[in-house]
Amino acid sequence: EMKNTGVFYSEKSVIMSTYILCGFANFASIGIQIGGIGALVPGRKGVLSALGIKALIGGTLASLFTAVLVGMIL
Repeated sequence: EMKNTGVFYSEKSVIMSTYILCGFANFASIGIQIGGIGALVPGRKGVLSALGIKALIGGTLASLFTAVLVGMIL
Protein backbone atom coordinates (compact mmCIF):
# COMPACT_ATOMS: atom_id res chain seq x y z
CA GLU A 1 0.00 0.00 0.00
CA MET A 2 2.82 2.42 0.83
CA LYS A 3 4.53 1.60 -2.46
CA ASN A 4 1.42 2.58 -4.41
CA THR A 5 1.19 5.95 -2.63
CA GLY A 6 4.72 6.92 -3.66
CA VAL A 7 6.52 6.52 -0.34
CA PHE A 8 8.92 3.96 -1.80
CA TYR A 9 10.43 4.63 -5.18
CA SER A 10 12.17 1.33 -5.83
CA GLU A 11 11.85 -2.34 -5.02
CA LYS A 12 15.18 -2.12 -3.19
CA SER A 13 13.77 0.34 -0.65
CA VAL A 14 10.79 -1.95 -0.01
CA ILE A 15 13.10 -4.89 0.70
CA MET A 16 15.39 -2.82 2.94
CA SER A 17 12.48 -1.45 4.96
CA THR A 18 11.19 -5.00 5.42
CA TYR A 19 14.49 -6.01 7.01
CA ILE A 20 14.49 -2.92 9.23
CA LEU A 21 10.93 -3.40 10.47
CA CYS A 22 11.08 -7.18 10.98
CA GLY A 23 13.85 -7.21 13.57
CA PHE A 24 13.72 -8.05 17.25
CA ALA A 25 14.06 -4.44 18.39
CA ASN A 26 10.66 -3.84 19.97
CA PHE A 27 9.27 -3.09 23.38
CA ALA A 28 7.48 -6.44 23.60
CA SER A 29 10.87 -8.18 23.61
CA ILE A 30 11.92 -6.09 26.60
CA GLY A 31 8.71 -7.07 28.42
CA ILE A 32 9.30 -10.75 27.70
CA GLN A 33 12.88 -10.45 28.93
CA ILE A 34 11.97 -8.66 32.16
CA GLY A 35 8.96 -10.90 32.82
CA GLY A 36 10.67 -14.19 32.02
CA ILE A 37 14.06 -13.66 33.62
CA GLY A 38 12.60 -11.44 36.35
CA ALA A 39 10.44 -14.34 37.51
CA LEU A 40 13.57 -16.42 38.00
CA VAL A 41 15.51 -13.68 39.81
CA PRO A 42 12.99 -11.18 41.26
CA GLY A 43 15.61 -9.07 43.03
CA ARG A 44 17.38 -8.12 39.79
CA LYS A 45 14.50 -6.55 37.83
CA GLY A 46 16.14 -3.12 37.99
CA VAL A 47 19.27 -4.45 36.34
CA LEU A 48 17.16 -6.24 33.73
CA SER A 49 15.32 -3.01 32.93
CA ALA A 50 18.59 -1.18 32.30
CA LEU A 51 19.88 -4.02 30.14
CA GLY A 52 16.57 -4.14 28.28
CA ILE A 53 17.03 -0.60 26.95
CA LYS A 54 20.58 -1.42 25.87
CA ALA A 55 19.29 -4.58 24.17
CA LEU A 56 16.66 -2.50 22.35
CA ILE A 57 19.33 -0.15 21.03
CA GLY A 58 21.54 -3.09 20.05
CA GLY A 59 18.66 -4.81 18.28
CA THR A 60 17.83 -1.63 16.38
CA LEU A 61 21.44 -1.27 15.24
CA ALA A 62 21.54 -4.93 14.19
CA SER A 63 18.35 -4.51 12.13
CA LEU A 64 19.73 -1.39 10.47
CA PHE A 65 23.04 -3.12 9.75
CA THR A 66 21.21 -6.06 8.18
CA ALA A 67 19.24 -3.69 5.95
CA VAL A 68 22.44 -1.93 4.91
CA LEU A 69 24.06 -5.23 3.96
CA VAL A 70 21.00 -6.25 1.96
CA GLY A 71 21.05 -2.88 0.23
CA MET A 72 24.71 -3.34 -0.68
CA ILE A 73 24.07 -6.83 -2.07
CA LEU A 74 21.06 -5.80 -4.16
